[in-house]
Amino acid sequence: MKWIKEHKKVCIIIAIVAVVVIAIIIGVVSGGKKQTDSNEETATVEKRTLMESVSATGTFVAADEEKITSDTTGVEVLAVNVEVGDRVSAGDVIAVLDSADLQDNLADAKESLADTNEQTQRTKDSAKRNLEQAGKTRDEDLADVDTNIQDAYDEWQSAENNYNESVAAYNEAVAMANSIMDKTSTAYTNANSQVNTLKRQMDTDRRTADSRKSSYDRLVSQREDTIKRINDTYQDQVDTYNNTMDSTEDSGKTQQERIDDLQEQIDGTVVKATASGLVTAVNVEVGDTYNGSVIAVIDNVDSFDITTEIDEYDINSIAVGQEVVIKTNATGDEELSGTVKKVSPIATGSSSGDLSGSLGGLDLGSIMGGSGSSSFSTGSNNDDVTFTVTIALNTPSDKLRIGMTAKLNIVLQKNADVLSVPYNAVQTDDEGTSYYVQKVTGTNEDGTYKTKKIKVDKGIESDYYTEIINSGLEEGDQVIVPAAEKQNSLEDMINQSSSMGGV
Repeated sequence: MKWIKEHKKVCIIIAIVAVVVIAIIIGVVSGGKKQTDSNEETATVEKRTLMESVSATGTFVAADEEKITSDTTGVEVLAVNVEVGDRVSAGDVIAVLDSADLQDNLADAKESLADTNEQTQRTKDSAKRNLEQAGKTRDEDLADVDTNIQDAYDEWQSAENNYNESVAAYNEAVAMANSIMDKTSTAYTNANSQVNTLKRQMDTDRRTADSRKSSYDRLVSQREDTIKRINDTYQDQVDTYNNTMDSTEDSGKTQQERIDDLQEQIDGTVVKATASGLVTAVNVEVGDTYNGSVIAVIDNVDSFDITTEIDEYDINSIAVGQEVVIKTNATGDEELSGTVKKVSPIATGSSSGDLSGSLGGLDLGSIMGGSGSSSFSTGSNNDDVTFTVTIALNTPSDKLRIGMTAKLNIVLQKNADVLSVPYNAVQTDDEGTSYYVQKVTGTNEDGTYKTKKIKVDKGIESDYYTEIINSGLEEGDQVIVPAAEKQNSLEDMINQSSSMGGV
């Protein structure tokens, strides 16, 4: 009651609208009814397309939205090339940011990298020369292993030959000395001296041959170890070369990454449109320091979505893929087609502005929808919550704009070409367990109708009509429509509103 007093003007306006709508509805429903002098109304059983729906209002938004940003931050905005309402193509320059400091930093980084590359190249060249020399030394040393063994063998054999010759000369001198009969003669003395000399030479040659053989045997026994030592020495140089390459490569890589990062930041100072469309927001001005926020918003106005809020009473009836009938002020009576695209699983929040429910016996949802049964979801009481539903527009129109209001009927069920009668024509039996209609079978002398009670089952219900099934009724039959309860007049409603405290 407190709310009504605080909003009495709104209540009166709503009451007036309700009465006008009631009058329209009565005129529509009465179009298929007949009335006799007894004030009994009849209606014709007709085939219609009936629809159950949830009605709501929504707002047109772009189906695709691009938020233009840049990864380059902390720089001044030098130019903004677009305004709200401009149409742009992908690749168009939206804004230009200051790149002067970044350019200086890039030049310094490139100079530093050049110095590093020069030093690195010298280091690499030196390591390469050392490795090449190590390879040559290894090859020479490996070749010398067997050469030295062969030389040692040859020297051993030569020493053996010398020793054998010394033995032969020694034996010949001994024989000559023994052949001299006069042991006191000078000839014997000289021959004996020769024997002693040759004996000493023979012993020397023996020792030399033995030494040469030992050298040969040592080289042969050490051959594998020598080869391994030569190869290990070379491998050490290979490892040194590889370590040098790795360390110098990493140094240049770090500086190159710095250069690449600076170049990306410089590229980011020329901010371009990532898609074609309509500029709907520009959030920076020349002279601003850019901090990474959205520079501009580009909406694709070639395709639209519609967002609406559905209250918690109806949200469980809404599912992705459902058909939606759409009307707008811009397109007049034309019905546009849509499809439920997304149903938020999370409540948006409390709704406000209670226009739901009924006023003076009128379901305000009926304002929205032809022959469809609907609940009107523009809002509910302040304790209710709503859920955002996104609808894809399937019917393009150049009359539509972002932000326009859409009147929506989300189709829950639709039956085409079904037998139907006015909602009030279907009555409940005394037990409340079944339904029936009174079929007109003729006219009495007093002008009243002869009727027959026909048991029926109800199918889909709209605001005005009910589908009849399993009834035996046929198209064209006449049925009685009992008079509905009398509605309050406009004057009564105004008087009631005035009693709340006046306008």
